[in-house]
Amino acid sequence: MPQYAKNFITQVILRADFVPGTVPLVQPGERVLAAVDGFTVRNSANRSKSEVRVQKTPQGPIKDTRTTNFIEHNFWTEDKLRRVAVCSEYVFYETRVYEGFDTARDAFLDVLDAVYEQCPGMKIRRLGMRYINEIKLPEADAGPGLGADFWERYINPSLLGGLRFAANDGALARHMCTTELNYGTDRATLKYGIFNSDYPKPNRKREFILDVDTYCMTELAEDAVAMKLEDYHNAAISVFETAVTDALRSRMGRRGL
Repeated sequence: MPQYAKNFITQVILRADFVPGTVPLVQPGERVLAAVDGFTVRNSANRSKSEVRVQKTPQGPIKDTRTTNFIEHNFWTEDKLRRVAVCSEYVFYETRVYEGFDTARDAFLDVLDAVYEQCPGMKIRRLGMRYINEIKLPEADAGPGLGADFWERYINPSLLGGLRFAANDGALARHMCTTELNYGTDRATLKYGIFNSDYPKPNRKREFILDVDTYCMTELAEDAVAMKLEDYHNAAISVFETAVTDALRSRMGRRGL
Protein backbone atom coordinates (compact mmCIF):
# COMPACT_ATOMS: atom_id res chain seq x y z
CA MET A 1 0.00 0.00 0.00
CA PRO A 2 1.55 3.37 -1.02
CA GLN A 3 2.79 5.71 1.70
CA TYR A 4 3.00 9.49 1.28
CA ALA A 5 4.55 12.36 3.20
CA LYS A 6 1.40 14.46 2.60
CA ASN A 7 -2.14 13.92 1.40
CA PHE A 8 -5.01 16.02 0.13
CA ILE A 9 -7.72 14.56 2.39
CA THR A 10 -9.80 17.38 3.88
CA GLN A 11 -12.71 15.39 5.30
CA VAL A 12 -13.41 11.80 6.36
CA ILE A 13 -16.90 10.66 7.36
CA LEU A 14 -17.99 7.35 8.86
CA ARG A 15 -21.66 6.69 9.51
CA ALA A 16 -23.91 3.85 10.60
CA ASP A 17 -27.68 4.18 10.17
CA PHE A 18 -29.86 1.99 12.38
CA VAL A 19 -32.87 -0.14 11.64
CA PRO A 20 -35.79 1.95 12.97
CA GLY A 21 -36.75 1.11 16.53
CA THR A 22 -33.62 -0.90 17.39
CA VAL A 23 -31.82 1.96 19.20
CA PRO A 24 -34.21 3.54 21.72
CA LEU A 25 -31.58 6.09 22.72
CA VAL A 26 -32.87 9.35 24.14
CA GLN A 27 -29.85 10.32 26.23
CA PRO A 28 -26.31 8.93 25.85
CA GLY A 29 -25.29 6.71 28.75
CA GLU A 30 -22.04 6.67 30.71
CA ARG A 31 -20.32 4.34 28.26
CA VAL A 32 -21.15 6.61 25.30
CA LEU A 33 -20.00 9.68 27.20
CA ALA A 34 -16.74 7.93 28.03
CA ALA A 35 -16.19 7.18 24.33
CA VAL A 36 -16.41 10.90 23.50
CA ASP A 37 -14.42 12.06 26.49
CA GLY A 38 -12.10 14.22 24.38
CA PHE A 39 -15.00 15.91 22.58
CA THR A 40 -15.64 18.71 25.03
CA VAL A 41 -17.89 21.05 23.01
CA ARG A 42 -21.40 19.62 23.21
CA ASN A 43 -25.00 20.35 22.36
CA SER A 44 -28.24 18.53 21.63
CA ALA A 45 -30.80 19.41 18.98
CA ASN A 46 -34.27 18.25 18.01
CA ARG A 47 -34.29 16.62 14.59
CA SER A 48 -36.85 14.98 12.36
CA LYS A 49 -36.79 12.83 9.26
CA SER A 50 -39.52 11.93 6.80
CA GLU A 51 -39.74 8.74 4.80
CA VAL A 52 -42.11 8.23 1.90
CA ARG A 53 -43.33 4.71 1.19
CA VAL A 54 -45.43 3.78 -1.81
CA GLN A 55 -47.99 1.04 -1.23
CA LYS A 56 -49.77 -0.78 -4.04
CA THR A 57 -53.55 -1.02 -3.66
CA PRO A 58 -56.39 -2.06 -5.98
CA GLN A 59 -57.13 1.63 -6.36
CA GLY A 60 -53.52 2.38 -7.37
CA PRO A 61 -50.32 3.41 -5.54
CA ILE A 62 -50.73 5.30 -2.27
CA LYS A 63 -47.95 7.37 -0.72
CA ASP A 64 -47.46 6.96 3.01
CA THR A 65 -45.28 9.64 4.61
CA ARG A 66 -43.91 8.91 8.06
CA THR A 67 -42.10 11.50 10.17
CA THR A 68 -39.77 10.50 13.00
CA ASN A 69 -38.67 12.98 15.66
CA PHE A 70 -35.46 12.40 17.61
CA ILE A 71 -32.73 14.15 19.58
CA GLU A 72 -29.27 14.39 18.04
CA HIS A 73 -26.40 14.69 20.54
CA ASN A 74 -23.34 16.41 19.08
CA PHE A 75 -19.78 16.35 20.39
CA TRP A 76 -16.88 18.39 18.97
CA THR A 77 -13.25 18.70 19.88
CA GLU A 78 -12.23 22.13 21.12
CA ASP A 79 -10.84 23.08 17.69
CA LYS A 80 -14.08 21.93 15.98
CA LEU A 81 -12.06 19.72 13.61
CA ARG A 82 -13.65 16.46 14.80
CA ARG A 83 -17.29 15.73 15.48
CA VAL A 84 -19.38 12.83 16.74
CA ALA A 85 -23.17 12.70 16.50
CA VAL A 86 -25.20 10.09 18.40
CA CYS A 87 -28.93 9.51 18.30
CA SER A 88 -31.59 6.83 17.91
CA GLU A 89 -31.19 6.92 14.11
CA TYR A 90 -27.43 6.89 13.49
CA VAL A 91 -23.87 7.32 14.71
CA PHE A 92 -21.76 9.78 12.76
CA TYR A 93 -18.02 10.54 12.96
CA GLU A 94 -16.30 13.30 11.01
CA THR A 95 -12.72 14.55 11.01
CA ARG A 96 -11.13 17.37 9.05
CA VAL A 97 -7.64 16.40 10.22
CA TYR A 98 -6.78 13.00 8.78
CA GLU A 99 -4.31 11.11 10.95
CA GLY A 100 -4.74 7.74 9.27
CA PHE A 101 -7.44 5.16 8.77
CA ASP A 102 -6.79 3.37 12.06
CA THR A 103 -7.34 6.53 14.10
CA ALA A 104 -10.63 7.40 12.36
CA ARG A 105 -11.90 3.80 12.45
CA ASP A 106 -11.09 3.32 16.13
CA ALA A 107 -12.76 6.58 17.18
CA PHE A 108 -15.90 5.60 15.27
CA LEU A 109 -15.96 2.02 16.56
CA ASP A 110 -15.50 3.17 20.17
CA VAL A 111 -18.71 5.17 19.92
CA LEU A 112 -20.58 2.49 18.00
CA ASP A 113 -19.58 -0.18 20.52
CA ALA A 114 -20.76 2.09 23.33
CA VAL A 115 -24.16 2.55 21.67
CA TYR A 116 -24.42 -1.21 21.22
CA GLU A 117 -23.67 -1.70 24.90
CA GLN A 118 -26.42 0.75 25.81
CA CYS A 119 -28.84 -0.65 23.21
CA PRO A 120 -27.96 -4.34 22.60
CA GLY A 121 -30.83 -4.70 20.13
CA MET A 122 -29.03 -2.33 17.74
CA LYS A 123 -29.18 -3.31 14.07
CA ILE A 124 -27.37 -1.47 11.27
CA ARG A 125 -29.17 -0.96 7.96
CA ARG A 126 -26.55 1.21 6.24
CA LEU A 127 -22.81 1.65 6.79
CA GLY A 128 -20.71 4.16 4.90
CA MET A 129 -17.24 5.67 4.72
CA ARG A 130 -16.37 8.75 2.69
CA TYR A 131 -13.05 10.35 1.78
CA ILE A 132 -12.98 13.86 0.30
CA ASN A 133 -9.71 14.80 -1.39
CA GLU A 134 -9.20 18.44 -2.38
CA ILE A 135 -6.16 18.43 -4.63
CA LYS A 136 -4.80 21.98 -4.47
CA LEU A 137 -1.79 22.89 -6.59
CA PRO A 138 -1.30 26.66 -6.39
CA GLU A 139 2.49 26.41 -6.52
CA ALA A 140 4.16 28.04 -9.51
CA ASP A 141 6.25 24.96 -10.25
CA ALA A 142 3.08 22.88 -10.67
CA GLY A 143 2.71 24.54 -14.05
CA PRO A 144 0.44 27.16 -15.65
CA GLY A 145 -3.19 26.86 -16.63
CA LEU A 146 -6.49 25.76 -15.13
CA GLY A 147 -8.03 23.33 -17.61
CA ALA A 148 -7.43 19.82 -18.89
CA ASP A 149 -3.96 20.66 -20.27
CA PHE A 150 -2.86 21.40 -16.71
CA TRP A 151 -4.68 18.60 -14.90
CA GLU A 152 -3.71 15.79 -17.27
CA ARG A 153 -0.28 15.81 -15.64
CA TYR A 154 -1.79 14.95 -12.27
CA ILE A 155 -5.20 13.33 -12.92
CA ASN A 156 -6.07 10.28 -15.01
CA PRO A 157 -7.05 11.69 -18.44
CA SER A 158 -10.14 9.44 -18.41
CA LEU A 159 -11.62 11.80 -15.82
CA LEU A 160 -10.94 14.98 -17.78
CA GLY A 161 -13.22 14.68 -20.82
CA GLY A 162 -15.61 17.36 -19.60
CA LEU A 163 -12.79 19.78 -18.87
CA ARG A 164 -11.40 19.25 -22.34
CA PHE A 165 -14.88 19.83 -23.79
CA ALA A 166 -15.11 23.18 -21.95
CA ALA A 167 -11.79 24.13 -23.58
CA ASN A 168 -11.77 27.69 -22.25
CA ASP A 169 -9.84 28.27 -19.01
CA GLY A 170 -11.37 31.70 -18.63
CA ALA A 171 -15.06 30.73 -18.71
CA LEU A 172 -15.44 27.50 -16.73
CA ALA A 173 -17.43 28.07 -13.52
CA ARG A 174 -17.91 24.49 -12.34
CA HIS A 175 -17.53 20.95 -13.66
CA MET A 176 -18.44 18.09 -11.30
CA CYS A 177 -19.17 14.54 -12.45
CA THR A 178 -20.67 11.54 -10.64
CA THR A 179 -19.99 7.87 -11.27
CA GLU A 180 -21.99 5.28 -9.30
CA LEU A 181 -20.93 1.66 -9.00
CA ASN A 182 -23.19 -1.18 -7.86
CA TYR A 183 -21.58 -4.35 -6.48
CA GLY A 184 -24.80 -5.80 -5.10
CA THR A 185 -24.98 -4.93 -1.42
CA ASP A 186 -21.84 -2.76 -1.68
CA ARG A 187 -21.96 0.53 -3.54
CA ALA A 188 -19.50 3.29 -4.40
CA THR A 189 -20.05 6.83 -5.59
CA LEU A 190 -17.20 8.87 -7.06
CA LYS A 191 -17.67 12.61 -7.48
CA TYR A 192 -14.86 14.44 -9.21
CA GLY A 193 -13.96 17.63 -11.00
CA ILE A 194 -13.73 21.38 -10.45
CA PHE A 195 -16.07 22.51 -7.69
CA ASN A 196 -15.03 26.18 -7.50
CA SER A 197 -15.99 27.66 -4.13
CA ASP A 198 -16.45 31.05 -5.85
CA TYR A 199 -19.19 29.72 -8.15
CA PRO A 200 -20.91 31.14 -10.21
CA LYS A 201 -17.83 33.28 -10.88
CA PRO A 202 -15.36 31.74 -13.36
CA ASN A 203 -12.91 29.38 -11.72
CA ARG A 204 -9.51 30.85 -10.89
CA LYS A 205 -8.11 28.10 -8.65
CA ARG A 206 -6.11 24.96 -9.38
CA GLU A 207 -8.23 22.70 -7.19
CA PHE A 208 -9.61 19.28 -8.17
CA ILE A 209 -12.04 17.23 -6.08
CA LEU A 210 -11.92 13.44 -5.68
CA ASP A 211 -14.81 12.45 -3.39
CA VAL A 212 -15.05 8.69 -2.76
CA ASP A 213 -18.15 7.45 -0.91
CA THR A 214 -18.37 3.71 -0.20
CA TYR A 215 -21.36 2.13 1.55
CA CYS A 216 -23.66 -0.86 1.86
CA MET A 217 -27.44 -0.98 2.01
CA THR A 218 -27.95 -4.20 3.93
CA GLU A 219 -28.40 -5.20 7.54
CA LEU A 220 -25.07 -5.70 9.31
CA ALA A 221 -24.16 -7.27 12.62
CA GLU A 222 -22.16 -5.02 14.93
CA ASP A 223 -19.14 -7.34 14.83
CA ALA A 224 -18.99 -7.14 11.01
CA VAL A 225 -18.45 -3.39 10.89
CA ALA A 226 -14.67 -3.29 11.38
CA MET A 227 -13.97 -5.66 8.48
CA LYS A 228 -16.40 -3.82 6.22
CA LEU A 229 -14.67 -0.50 6.95
CA GLU A 230 -11.33 -2.10 6.12
CA ASP A 231 -12.77 -3.14 2.75
CA TYR A 232 -14.04 0.37 2.11
CA HIS A 233 -10.70 1.91 3.04
CA ASN A 234 -8.91 -0.35 0.57
CA ALA A 235 -11.50 0.46 -2.10
CA ALA A 236 -10.98 4.20 -1.57
CA ILE A 237 -7.22 3.77 -1.91
CA SER A 238 -7.70 1.83 -5.15
CA VAL A 239 -9.96 4.54 -6.58
CA PHE A 240 -7.53 7.30 -5.62
CA GLU A 241 -4.50 5.49 -7.03
CA THR A 242 -6.34 4.87 -10.31
CA ALA A 243 -7.44 8.50 -10.51
CA VAL A 244 -4.01 10.14 -10.10
CA THR A 245 -0.70 10.04 -11.95
CA ASP A 246 2.90 9.55 -10.87
CA ALA A 247 3.43 13.30 -11.10
CA LEU A 248 0.94 13.86 -8.30
CA ARG A 249 2.40 10.99 -6.28
CA SER A 250 5.77 12.68 -6.58
CA ARG A 251 4.35 15.96 -5.24
CA MET A 252 2.82 14.02 -2.34
CA GLY A 253 6.22 12.58 -1.47
CA ARG A 254 5.71 8.90 -2.21
CA ARG A 255 7.68 6.75 0.22
CA GLY A 256 7.15 3.40 -1.48
CA LEU A 257 4.88 0.49 -0.62
